[in-house]
Amino acid sequence: MSDDFTGAIEAAVGSILSDINTSMPGVIVSYDAGRNRAVVRPTLPKRLADGTTLEAPTIAEVPVLWPTGGGGSFTFPIRPGDQVWLEFSQRSLDGWLGGNDTAPDDPRRFDLSDCVARPGGGRDVSGVDADAVALNFGGASVRLEPDGTVRIIGNLVVEGASVTHNGVNIGATHAHQEVERGGEISGPPVP
Repeated sequence: MSDDFTGAIEAAVGSILSDINTSMPGVIVSYDAGRNRAVVRPTLPKRLADGTTLEAPTIAEVPVLWPTGGGGSFTFPIRPGDQVWLEFSQRSLDGWLGGNDTAPDDPRRFDLSDCVARPGGGRDVSGVDADAVALNFGGASVRLEPDGTVRIIGNLVVEGASVTHNGVNIGATHAHQEVERGGEISGPPVP
C-alpha cells in the first residue's frame, strides 16, 4: 500500500475514534437526589488534531448508578466537586431510562448524552484498610474485620428495632434481676 493511502486510512480511523466515548473520570457539578440525576463534567479535556485542547462540556440528566440488588441498595450523599466514573453507553439510553427495554430507535453510539455516573472512582480515597471492609463518613466508621469483629466508631443510635445479644433482648424493654440503686452491679438480664 502507498503511504498516502495508509495515512488516509489512519486519519479516517483516528477521526472516527476521536468521537467515541467509553469511560473517563468526571466531577459532580450538581445532584438532584429526589430524581437521582446529576450534572457532571468530564475532567479530561480533548486534544485536537492541531494540538490545542477542548474542555469537556457539562452533561445534564446523568443517572447515578448505585450498588443495588435483592431489594437492597447502598447510597450516600453526593456533593458538587465529588469525583465519579463516567460510562458512555454503546446505545441510546432514552428508552431504557423511561422503562423500555426494546431496541433504541435513536442511532447514537457512545454519545456524551448517553452517560451514567458511578460515585467514587477518584484519586481522593485515602486511609484504605487492606484488612477490613470499612464504611466511613465524617467522624463515623463501621469496620468489618476478618476475625468477625464489627467495630463501630461514633455514636450508635438504634431506633425501631430489637437488639439481641446472646439470645437476650437488650432493647428498650429489657429488664435486669436484683437491681438496686447505687454503685452495685445488677444481676443478669431477664431472658
